[in-house]
Amino acid sequence: MNGTRQPREDAVPSEDVRAEAAAWLAQLHDEQRSPDLEARVHAWLAKSENHRRAFDRMTLVWERTGQIRLRACGDTFAMRSRRRARFTPWAAALAACLLLTVVAAAVYHWRDNTLMTGIGQRDVRLLPDGTRVVLNTNTRIEVIYDQHFRRVRLIRGEAWFNVSKHPTWPFVVSVGDQEVRALGTSFIVRRDAQDLSVTLVDGQVSVTPSARNEDAPSQAPQILAPGQRLVLSQHHAPAVDRPELSRVTAWERGQVEFDETPLKDAANEMNRYTTTHIAVPDAEVAQLRVGGVFHAGDSDEFVKVVTAAFGLRADRNGGDIVLSQSATSARP
Repeated sequence: MNGTRQPREDAVPSEDVRAEAAAWLAQLHDEQRSPDLEARVHAWLAKSENHRRAFDRMTLVWERTGQIRLRACGDTFAMRSRRRARFTPWAAALAACLLLTVVAAAVYHWRDNTLMTGIGQRDVRLLPDGTRVVLNTNTRIEVIYDQHFRRVRLIRGEAWFNVSKHPTWPFVVSVGDQEVRALGTSFIVRRDAQDLSVTLVDGQVSVTPSARNEDAPSQAPQILAPGQRLVLSQHHAPAVDRPELSRVTAWERGQVEFDETPLKDAANEMNRYTTTHIAVPDAEVAQLRVGGVFHAGDSDEFVKVVTAAFGLRADRNGGDIVLSQSATSARP
C-alpha cells in the first residue's frame, strides 16, 4: 500500500450543481450583471464544498475553451485590432463571442435534459445560462441548448421563465405548433389539453407558429406587452386580455385565486394539484360563481367552503368528490 491518495469518484459534483456553477460563471462575465452578484456567488460557494469544487471545474472549462475560441474569434478582428486602441468596440464583441462559446461548452450535458414535476409539486431550477424557471404542478420540459439557440420544449403543464439576457443567443420555448421567442424577459407559458396561454410579466415576447408546422394557416407574429396574455384555443380565435397578474402567478406562492369563476372551472383548476378530483356534473351548479383564495391541493377545504356558501352536497364516489344540489336547496 503506497501513500498516494487516489481521487474519490464521489467527489465529482452532480450535474445540477455543475449547471448552477456554470450559470454563476456566465453571470459574472456578463457586462449587465447586478451589483450584488458577487455577494450572492460567495454565499452560494460558502454553502458546501461541492459548490466550490463545481465552480473550480467550470472555471477551468471556461479558461481552456477560451484559449481555443479566443484565437478563432480574434482572427476575425485581426486587421481592425492593428489600427485601434487596446480597448475598442470589437473587443466587446470578442468578449461576447468567448462568453457564448464557453457557456455553450459548459452546458453541453443539458442537451435533451428533461425537468419535470409530479401532481401537486412545484420546483425552481436555474438553467446553465442563468435563466430561472419555476415549474408548476404536473409539468414537463426539455432543455436543449446549442451555440445558436437556447431551446426549451414545454411538453405539458405550466412554467414561469425569467430569461437571462444574452442578446446573441435567442431563447425559444416550443409549445405544440407554436414558438415563444424572448431575450431578457419574464413570462409564463401554460399548456392544457386544448388551450395554450402565454402571459408576459416583463419585457417582450413574440408568439409565432413553429417553422416545422408547414400546414398551419398564415399567422403574423403576436407581440405581447407586459401584463398581456395570449390564449390560443381549439374552440375560438386567438384572444389577448389583461388578467390580474397576482391571480395568474398565485400558484408560485402555493395558492389558487378565483374571481367570479364558474364552479366547474374552479373545480378543474383545483384538480390540477391533487389526485382527488372534484366533479360538478349538474349544469346549473357548474355555473355558480366562486371567488376567494385557496391553498393549491387542499380540495377538502375548497369543497367545505363552496358547499357552505351555496348549500350544496358533497358525495364521495371512489376517489372523486361530486358536488350537487342538496335536497333543501334544489329548486322545485
